[in-house]
Amino acid sequence: MNQRLANNQLNLQPRGGAWLNLGRGILLALLFSLVMILIIALLLYSSALPESTAPYLVYAVSIMAILWGSAHAARRIGSRGWLNGGLVGIAYVLVMLGGGLIASLGIAPGWTLVAKLFLGFIFGAAGGMWGVNY
Repeated sequence: MNQRLANNQLNLQPRGGAWLNLGRGILLALLFSLVMILIIALLLYSSALPESTAPYLVYAVSIMAILWGSAHAARRIGSRGWLNGGLVGIAYVLVMLGGGLIASLGIAPGWTLVAKLFLGFIFGAAGGMWGVNY
């Protein structure tokens, strides 16, 4: 009974430990954010774009980074994409908030913090489901 696996099933085999792959997904998301934010800074510096567009661009970059990092991690783990992706999203938000504390920007406790964590989980879960299924 030799059955050939489809191409997408070959890629779903777990490679490495789950924690290692979650860490890789978080690191990938953070590196993507760093590169894209530097590009945005250069774009704002060298063009006539108003600085008021910077927060929107940073939010878009963060969403793309969470989606990409969680899809990568869930693809390598191969199962429970929503959970693994959600963990990557929450960890990304916590690391970015920690970076804000180091930069002395402070954290506003309350519903905005809860909303950021919730959205990080939601976008991470969506990216994880995408990574496992495609």
